Amino acid sequence: MKLTTKIRHLFRKVYFKRAIMLLLLPALALQGCFLFDEPAATPSAATSESPEPEDTAAPAIPPTGAQPTRGRFTLRYDSNSTLNPITSLSSDNILLSSLMYESLFVLDGELNAHPLLCESWSIEDEYTQVFIIKPDIPMSDGTFLTAEDVVYTLRQAMRVGRYINRFRCIDTVSATDDLTVRVTLKSSNTRFYRLLDVPIIKNGSIDSGVPPGSGPYTFTSTPSLRLESFSSHRDFADLPLWTIYLRECADSEVAELFDDGELSLLWDDPSNAINLRLNRLHETHYYETTALQFIGFNARSLALGDPDVRRAIGYAVERQNIIDAVMPRQALASPLAFSPAYNLYDVEWEYTYNDPLVEMALWLDYAGLEDNNNDSFLEYPDRNGGFISFSIDFIVNSENRHKIAAANMIADMMRRTGFDISVRELPWDRFIEALQTGDFDMYYGEIVLSADFDLSPLLLPDSPINYGRTGNSEYWHIIDDFLRATMARGERAAARQLCDEITRNSPFVPILYKRYAVYMPTGAITGASPSQSGVFRSFTEWTIDVTMLS
Repeated sequence: MKLTTKIRHLFRKVYFKRAIMLLLLPALALQGCFLFDEPAATPSAATSESPEPEDTAAPAIPPTGAQPTRGRFTLRYDSNSTLNPITSLSSDNILLSSLMYESLFVLDGELNAHPLLCESWSIEDEYTQVFIIKPDIPMSDGTFLTAEDVVYTLRQAMRVGRYINRFRCIDTVSATDDLTVRVTLKSSNTRFYRLLDVPIIKNGSIDSGVPPGSGPYTFTSTPSLRLESFSSHRDFADLPLWTIYLRECADSEVAELFDDGELSLLWDDPSNAINLRLNRLHETHYYETTALQFIGFNARSLALGDPDVRRAIGYAVERQNIIDAVMPRQALASPLAFSPAYNLYDVEWEYTYNDPLVEMALWLDYAGLEDNNNDSFLEYPDRNGGFISFSIDFIVNSENRHKIAAANMIADMMRRTGFDISVRELPWDRFIEALQTGDFDMYYGEIVLSADFDLSPLLLPDSPINYGRTGNSEYWHIIDDFLRATMARGERAAARQLCDEITRNSPFVPILYKRYAVYMPTGAITGASPSQSGVFRSFTEWTIDVTMLS
């Protein structure tokens, strides 16, 4: 059966829903520049409850809106991990640290960067950028924030912790005076400031479990676990809470404790291995992320080494159907490499004028695929005018039910198109081993991109996660043009060129960008505007009725 006949028959049977464009995470994945996929979450070792905290006396001058005696705002805490925002591996503690530390810039819910501790910044030359920090910012140890604190933090983030990959672009960083930081990059990047939502810690404190910071709260374990408002903070009088109580619990207890009012807020990764089933009436706040899920290919595989075949597969993916079935409202379908939430995304770049199924058929025809032997599977043409049968080994992490479901939906659609494909579910260690050894044809992957949407990790041949060798050095120039472009220097044209090149050669096929969720008791909290930089962004704008929390 000729391919075009098969596709026409398929088109009559299958309704292809076009991906609609609607439109840090305080967790480990979203704070780094990129992290390929991630193992499923495991229950915390801290399964015993902390003692019920006792009320303490109010500070001499409590902030306005200080918490009344009835009701408590309580967050989850992991005593088995540090509160150091650079080195912590605990998503719960990273969430807490966003209340204790501040950054030069902060991303809003749509991934736009805004200055926080930065007074002003400028591009000195093609590789050098200068940042002036705000004066008179108190630190929790009684000192004031200096450029040396910022330099120290960035240097440590380049060396240890979850920001290492993000800052591979930095050549040198130095302080030129008490408030001025100069950063020299290895290559031009006009969007570098978007990477600076990194929590700033005190100079010399990287080995501390709770280093001094400039955030509105400080940690104390005496007489009980809690965060206390920092009286020297510039927004002290406007904080919605005087005290934030902390509680340890196992993953299996989280939903029940929220339902019982013993936890006041929950954060949720839509592809988390833990399925939160909440019975309590609650409100959900979503925010955009740079966490991209995609199909990766092995260029050494017979048919998948052909960019036309990979491109055809991209048209076969029913992105919105996957989202609706696997993680409703918690992802944005994205046929382009950028997130639809990104300000440079243009829906007009998504498709040609053909229907996606017709487009898929055309590209498979260009590649010469046919069901030559009438076995219901496509064959790949050889050099002698014959055809070679092939099958596709599609691997996915078995510890993540959402990714398993998405991979199987993709495989089902490809089978109906004529591909002989099987899904192989592997535990995390074996999944990574298969990627590293090239034991796959396709894989379901996830990467957390930096906020400047530098796609180098997926495109350049020397990238440690370019497992399928589909990238090449030619992308370097296109990426470089994009990162150095400005609004006045062809920014949109450079963005489109990058998207078009990725669509044309399909070194990977984008599927969706995750949105994260924050659950709050109905009516208890207003004014929340979480973002990838922190759930508690603009915390002074929150209004919390603690009497409705319990």
